[in-house]
Amino acid sequence: MNRLQLMNNTDKTQAASGQITSASLLMFAGVIFMLLMTNTLTAQFYNGSNMTFGKNRVQYHNTIWSFYKFEDFDTYFYLNGKELALYTAWYTQQQLPALERKLETVLDDKMQFVIYNSLNELKQSNIGLAGEQQYNTGGITHILGNKVVLYNDGNYLNFEQQIRAGIADILITQLMYGGSIGSQIRNAALFTLPDWYKNGLISYLSEDWNSEIDNRLRDGMVSGRYKKINRLSGEDAIFAGHALWRYIEMKYGPSAITNIIHLTQLTRNVQNGFLYVTGLPFKELVSEWYTYYYDGYARLEAINPDETLPYRYRDFLSYLRPVVSPDGTELAYATNNEGRVVVWLQQLGSGKKRKLYKAGFSSGQKIDNTYPLLSWHPSGEILAYVVEEKGNIWLYFHNLKENSTQRRVLFDFQKITSFSYAPDGQQLLMSAVRHGKPDVYVFNIAANSHRQITDDYYTDLDPVFFNGMRQIVFSSNRPGDTIRQQDTPDKQPGQFDLFSYDFVRHSPVLQRVTETPLANETKPFFTPGGRLFYLNDGSGFQNLNQAFYDSAISYVDTAVHYRYFFKSQVVTGLTTAMNDYAILPSDDKVMFTALSKNRIRLFRTDIAAYLRQEPEQIPVSAFMQEKMTIGQAAEEKTDALPEPVAQSRRHFVAAMREAVNTDTLAAPNRQKQGGFAIEGQSRMPFSGLMNKDKPSLMAASAEPKRRNYNVEFYYDQLFTQVDFTYINYSYQAFSGGGSPIYLNPGFNVFLGVNLTDLLEDYRISGGVRMNTNLTNNEYVASFSNLQKRLDKQIIFHRQSIEQSTETYLMRTHSHELYYILSWPFSESLSLKGTGIYRNDMKVYLATDQVNLKKPNLYEHWAGLRTELVFDNSRELGMNLYSGIRSKAFAEYYQIVGERTRNLVVVGFDFRHYLKIHRNFIWANRLAASTSIGNNRLIYYMGGVDNWLFPSFNRTTPIDYNQQYAYQTLATNMRGFNQNIRNGNSFAVLNSELRFPVFRCLLQRPINSDFIRNFQLATFGDIGTAWTGLNPYDPKNSLYTSTIENGPLTITVEVQKDPIVGGFGFGARTLLLGYFVRGDVAWGVEDRRISKPVFYLSFSLDF
Repeated sequence: MNRLQLMNNTDKTQAASGQITSASLLMFAGVIFMLLMTNTLTAQFYNGSNMTFGKNRVQYHNTIWSFYKFEDFDTYFYLNGKELALYTAWYTQQQLPALERKLETVLDDKMQFVIYNSLNELKQSNIGLAGEQQYNTGGITHILGNKVVLYNDGNYLNFEQQIRAGIADILITQLMYGGSIGSQIRNAALFTLPDWYKNGLISYLSEDWNSEIDNRLRDGMVSGRYKKINRLSGEDAIFAGHALWRYIEMKYGPSAITNIIHLTQLTRNVQNGFLYVTGLPFKELVSEWYTYYYDGYARLEAINPDETLPYRYRDFLSYLRPVVSPDGTELAYATNNEGRVVVWLQQLGSGKKRKLYKAGFSSGQKIDNTYPLLSWHPSGEILAYVVEEKGNIWLYFHNLKENSTQRRVLFDFQKITSFSYAPDGQQLLMSAVRHGKPDVYVFNIAANSHRQITDDYYTDLDPVFFNGMRQIVFSSNRPGDTIRQQDTPDKQPGQFDLFSYDFVRHSPVLQRVTETPLANETKPFFTPGGRLFYLNDGSGFQNLNQAFYDSAISYVDTAVHYRYFFKSQVVTGLTTAMNDYAILPSDDKVMFTALSKNRIRLFRTDIAAYLRQEPEQIPVSAFMQEKMTIGQAAEEKTDALPEPVAQSRRHFVAAMREAVNTDTLAAPNRQKQGGFAIEGQSRMPFSGLMNKDKPSLMAASAEPKRRNYNVEFYYDQLFTQVDFTYINYSYQAFSGGGSPIYLNPGFNVFLGVNLTDLLEDYRISGGVRMNTNLTNNEYVASFSNLQKRLDKQIIFHRQSIEQSTETYLMRTHSHELYYILSWPFSESLSLKGTGIYRNDMKVYLATDQVNLKKPNLYEHWAGLRTELVFDNSRELGMNLYSGIRSKAFAEYYQIVGERTRNLVVVGFDFRHYLKIHRNFIWANRLAASTSIGNNRLIYYMGGVDNWLFPSFNRTTPIDYNQQYAYQTLATNMRGFNQNIRNGNSFAVLNSELRFPVFRCLLQRPINSDFIRNFQLATFGDIGTAWTGLNPYDPKNSLYTSTIENGPLTITVEVQKDPIVGGFGFGARTLLLGYFVRGDVAWGVEDRRISKPVFYLSFSLDF
């Protein structure tokens, strides 16, 4: 059995490497030849601008994991997750064979489903947490395993979609890259699939076309955003890709999908796969696809809201859950900006607003828009909101009069999906998840206790009280109208209807409020006047509907008998799909959030204007018209068959009346008596699509044996790199100047491996860097324990370097031991502390009799390092980011037993990446550092990181009175050689514009990594290094020049501007997996522009 695992099924990045040709091999051989011709190089270990940053995961609770073992997969879970694990097993047994048939392949190895009770708890895990950035990008193979990560958001339909997507992802990856390590190493180097191809295909295989996808595609098509599919990323790439695969299926048949996938794998070319199957060049195919959807959406007349509220709308900023106070004077809503959550309170009259709550950071993880949840107290004096914070669910009460806030933890639930106040203000009505079941609960605020209403696996959402506190109306996908306790999962119907529960009699027989086989009814809301509002997507757009509770005379005998019913009608016949809404009771208007031009906006519209619409004026999407046609044909076919005598056809019913229900359980096949039709609502076709009650398929089998999870390690990454750097952990010993300070030791080979366990809590790394002389090899090994909040890591590092002078040749063997503790405050901010021990053994090589007699020298250094790291950056592509990365650090080193020899280093590095357009970014870096103590660290300013052929400026004086013990580079300062300035302090500002040329310009899939990652850059650098208090201090060694001529020593005071700068342009790309940079820069010193300098380097970022 193959025991290899991947980092995360949602983060499978293949090793970047271009397609190998004879020309590229010759070019690579030429580069290697030039590098082999260089001399043996010394090294430095604190790599200039190559700082390490990184994000964190914060664990608030410890979990004990178990798993169930099956033939084709295992399901891993922890406390309160058993039901999810069993449901996953049951559903996978149904879906795996179907997806294997559809893709015409079989699963090579067992899958591992890792199941979390909520997205909040998944975010606490270490799965998908990247390690330190690798500045050498070549030769890294990410081992793609069979791990699927799932979480429960309170909706089992979404949970099922995750399972299907995970299975599809594994099967597609297996088809494209193989299952063995050898095939993955070989195939990952040949081609990379575009986002829209793989992620769109996964979406197509795991989710049927629906109103949400149709509306997202409509917004992208009409706005023109989807016209160039290869430029899309994230969710846009998923929706556009899904639509393209659907178009191919409709035009060329289902078999075309499988043929394209297999031909793509065989030819290692995305365009060829489409060309051979469809007969059309990819560009022409995409043009047809775009025209098909665009014309279909353009034919429908757009009916938009009256008013867009004047808020600040940006990408990734979502407006959520507007709620209006009962008196209509206050509006509360939430915003989520890439994970930064704020609850706002605004006065509708004056427009003034203030923040009630804020939390979170932009971390790049999946954004959770299920929180915060908001609800007003019936008095309008208290706003309650529910959030997930620090691993718990918190219920907040904000008192507007007292301007005070109280909170409490809701311990008994894994997830709250919605809540609302009861009319008495003493209870809350919740839809919540306990033990994997999304049910309805009544929560007593004073007693801090709850009462369970439903107890099954069907998804119950958005409960509200109606008719005082006599009835509860909620949305559910349950197929029947009777509440039955479920101990095992069952099939989830796809459509949501509204149901009513008698809260007075507690009858298990529910009354249907709606029954629409082709539409979903969600988010009911009752006004004090007795009007029921809810969302309905029967037109293809999620619009506001309303229903009036009414009665009429049914018949008269000795008394008058009444029947109760709802009159229903569409309120807003818009082509803008609503997400959340709030009714303004004073002026009969509705506020709602909706997607428009790729942004979630807040709208306001008049209800009365739309109530005058005739039914035929309400727009219906082409997708819904097609769905109705198919449904009607299926129903007509069903009607042609003779009906069973024992079963009568179910009405399209919305049954609801007060105090007339019976307490007896309805028989499964018995027709309901006294059904009450919704007047004004037409019957939807294809009632045969309704899911009937079915016995659980899992009930017949015994629960599998529960096993304890034990840590086992799997291959995560393999390194087989041609390399030009040392492993950097510390500084290089001061060599006296006069020769280049290299960040590369010449040509060498690095072999390494990373191991991790299934949950990625424990990580083992090891590697050896073999020098060409096989003498100065370097070794490293590390072990990380990330299971709890306090992360621990221990690193052992051994290296040997040679240092030559005019009189001797010395080899230094250094053994270093690091113990690192990291405390994360959030996903973006952490504090690190490192204990350091270093042993240096300096050996004089026997070049002559004098050196042969010299004894070896030993130095024992101990040190401490502390770092405050912030990183909320997002990767947009190779060497392309958005966000902020920063670090402030302090280090102390002391030779053991010698108080007079110590070194203190403090500094910071701040980087900001601003996205200008798509992947075109503006990157800025400000860095500074200084060293104090009896010994100092000298910074040589000039050049770039990992410069392959560096030169050293020997005219800039070095102050040897500073007692330098170590040396490093202050980069980047392009336009100069190394040592244009030096000193024990430095400051530098770098600014770059990075433009990925072909990714922005080409409209076809790019197979070559060389072309896809090709970037043009223009840059500017400014900075200085100095001795003394500041660069203009007269004690700065820059202002003193010493001339020695025999017995005479002349000291000359020099006038120079300490600040230097440089500007230029360059190109970067990925060559055989290695990120190669070529820059041409002009230096500016004393207001004079120098001759250009060319830099060839291997590095990322600045």
